[in-house]
Amino acid sequence: MLRRWSILASLILPLAATAAPASDVQALRQQVAALQLDHALNLSAQQAQALLPLLQGAKAQVQAFQAQRTAAQPALATALSQAVNDLKSSGAVSAATAQAVSAARPANGALKESLRSFWQQARQVLTSDQLQALDTTPLGVASAASAPAAAPGGQAGPGRRFRVVHVVLSDPFLSLVQARAG
Repeated sequence: MLRRWSILASLILPLAATAAPASDVQALRQQVAALQLDHALNLSAQQAQALLPLLQGAKAQVQAFQAQRTAAQPALATALSQAVNDLKSSGAVSAATAQAVSAARPANGALKESLRSFWQQARQVLTSDQLQALDTTPLGVASAASAPAAAPGGQAGPGRRFRVVHVVLSDPFLSLVQARAG
C-alpha cells in the first residue's frame, strides 16, 4: 500500500512543480487576447498615436476606481457584517445599515461616464471594419477554436463588452499600440 502511494506521489509531484502559477496563466491569456485584437484591428501608426493617450487615460481612470474600491473594502465589510447581524436579529436590514452599505461602495458613475467618453472618442479614430472587429474577434484560445460554430465573436452583449475593455486596457495591448505608434 505504501508503495502505491509513493508511486502516485512520484507521478504527481513533478506535475505540481511544473504547473504555472495562476498569475502567469492570466498574463498569458491577456497576451493572447491582446495579440488577437491587435492583429484584427491592424492599427495604422496615426491611429495608434491617436488612441494611445485615450487608452492611457481610460486605464488611469479604471486604476483610480480600483484603488477607491480597495480602500473601501474595510468599511464595506463592516457594513455588510452589520447587515448580517440585522438579518439574524430582526429578519430585515435596517435603513441605517442599508445606508452604511451604500455609502461604503465607491460610486462608479464617473467611471462609466469616462469609459463611455473613451469609446466615443475611440470610435472616431477607428474605421467601420475595425469597429466590427472589436465586436467579432474571438478573444482567447478557446474562443478562437469555437468561433466558427458559435455566433461571430463567440459571445455578445455586456459580457463581451467587458472582456473587450479588459483586453484594450491591458498592459500587453497598450505595449502593442505603443509599438505601432512608433
